[in-house]
Amino acid sequence: MQGEDVKHDREPVRVTEHAIVRYLERAMGFNIEAVREHIAGICGGAAAAGAVCVRSEGLRFEITNNTVTTIVPDRQNPSLTGRERSQRAIERSQREA
Repeated sequence: MQGEDVKHDREPVRVTEHAIVRYLERAMGFNIEAVREHIAGICGGAAAAGAVCVRSEGLRFEITNNTVTTIVPDRQNPSLTGRERSQRAIERSQREA
């Protein structure tokens, strides 16, 4: 079969969320712990008070059993100023790490 096109009936490779996070951290230099701390800072007080979500930075942070489980776009108008301030804080903590 040399020189012939060989058809592969394999499924395309899948990439897990875990692999994406590790790639962002290790190959692209993202400080995942700084992001984790930033999210915890946004949600910590509300979660301690029993909140099931926090709206901040144009996002909705969903909380279950005192754990932020997902983050989705908020349907309310986002505060661009707050988002920019948060992005600067994350970038600053990455430079310091």
